[in-house]
Amino acid sequence: MIGLTDYQKFLLIRPLPKDWPKDSLGIPFIKKDDFSDVNWNKVKFTSMVNYNSVKNKKNSIPLMFHYDYLLERIWQDPLKYFVKFGETLAIPTPDFSAYTNMEPIQIIMNVEKSRWIGATYQNAGKRVIPTITWADSRTYDICFNGIEKGSVVLISTIGVKGFEKEFLEGFNEMKRRIEPSLIIVRGNKIEGMEGKFIFISFYETFNDNCNFKRPDVSNISRIVDIKKEVK
Repeated sequence: MIGLTDYQKFLLIRPLPKDWPKDSLGIPFIKKDDFSDVNWNKVKFTSMVNYNSVKNKKNSIPLMFHYDYLLERIWQDPLKYFVKFGETLAIPTPDFSAYTNMEPIQIIMNVEKSRWIGATYQNAGKRVIPTITWADSRTYDICFNGIEKGSVVLISTIGVKGFEKEFLEGFNEMKRRIEPSLIIVRGNKIEGMEGKFIFISFYETFNDNCNFKRPDVSNISRIVDIKKEVK
């Protein structure tokens, strides 16, 4: 590695502390962070590309639901984005793709990149929210590993129309394995989802200068606890 800068060496080796937990595939764990001090009514959920327009960055969470070529920039220069999102309440992990027509090794690589970024930011002292995505049952062991039980997690329901049954199968398996304390959802509720949620509309993540204004619900908790109806 002669001639490489320290940062280039870091990107080549991508080290974590020796005692940092890893799953059965060697992918770094995302540890459970404490959000008990957070007033979720005051949190501004934005998107990674609209983050610069957010006025109150300390109460913001920049969602990472974007095309892989944009998320790849974080993988290629994690320090730059750690500094960029350093003021935020928490940094979600990037939502790299997991599709049914992808080979398992491709999904493993995408999950590894997302988990490593999250673990690296946690190791540097930042709160992290794991973004969970999956394809079909073949991907569960890959996509649901490496998240500490009881974590706050992020998912999206955008784009699952017509595949609600398959989505719910994966959703319920994710809940069984991770037992999330809170599920932040970009998108609408899918019939059959149960748990403790915060739902974020697609338009809410637009920049602060757009015409969409979320109604003032400061006196109503954003957290929705959905339980199975007893007949």
